[in-house]
Amino acid sequence: MGIVSCLILPHGAMTFDGNPNGGSPTTERVKVISESQRRDCNALFAACSKAAELARATSPDVIVLNTPHGMSLSRTVGVYLNTTAKGNAEWNGQWTEFEVDIALDTDLSTKLLDHLQSDGVAAEGIFAFAEAPLRWGEVIPLYFLQDFTKAGVKVVITSNPRGKMIEGLEALSKTSHLGRSMAKFLGGLDQRILYVVSCDLAHIHETNCQIPLYLPDPRWNMPPASDTALHFDLAVENWVKGVTFSAEHTMGPVKSLEEKQVKWDGAVAKEAAQW
Repeated sequence: MGIVSCLILPHGAMTFDGNPNGGSPTTERVKVISESQRRDCNALFAACSKAAELARATSPDVIVLNTPHGMSLSRTVGVYLNTTAKGNAEWNGQWTEFEVDIALDTDLSTKLLDHLQSDGVAAEGIFAFAEAPLRWGEVIPLYFLQDFTKAGVKVVITSNPRGKMIEGLEALSKTSHLGRSMAKFLGGLDQRILYVVSCDLAHIHETNCQIPLYLPDPRWNMPPASDTALHFDLAVENWVKGVTFSAEHTMGPVKSLEEKQVKWDGAVAKEAAQW
């Protein structure tokens, strides 16, 4: 059957501050944000919930998740080889109440790794002692898919390299090759596959938010806010919707990916796979 649905879900923990079922820690956080920020969080949570609902209609047997912030290797794609994984969405000491505990499909993960290596993709397995640790980059998208995982649907997790796979237009072909290779493998399976990309967009939008918890860590030395962030996000949105032709076309309005500080390797791989 192969791939039956694809989702691109955000991994910002503030998503959970729109959670109508959030516990007391969430309530305390929400007290310090403005009404407009609260509405934004509500809209984000609702959109993620709607995406999961749409995926539910496709009845997937396996979830394949790509993460930019999990266990990663220096220069190669990582494939998790543990049998289980668990963790919470902790960020700056908050959001620890949002937890995920999942079973990983080790057999399928091993077959995927063998396929990628034989297809010329730089990939290696990653194995953690006991269960594989999950952090916000995996927990947040998987939180919305718990109806599947609690019902026995297993997960395959791939991680992006620590070093950038994308450093300009000339390097897009490497990630595009990864996407095509993933599509070749997943498309040949008998299982129904839900492919999920954990992905945020530009991190340097202008904002009137003054709450440190909701802002980039100063230690990251992020570039200054820029109005090109909006142009970049709109271009990516159009690209994902199929309005523009390709990732190369999408990058036209943007001076450089490095300036935008955005990890979109998973989205480029998705586009190359024509999902």
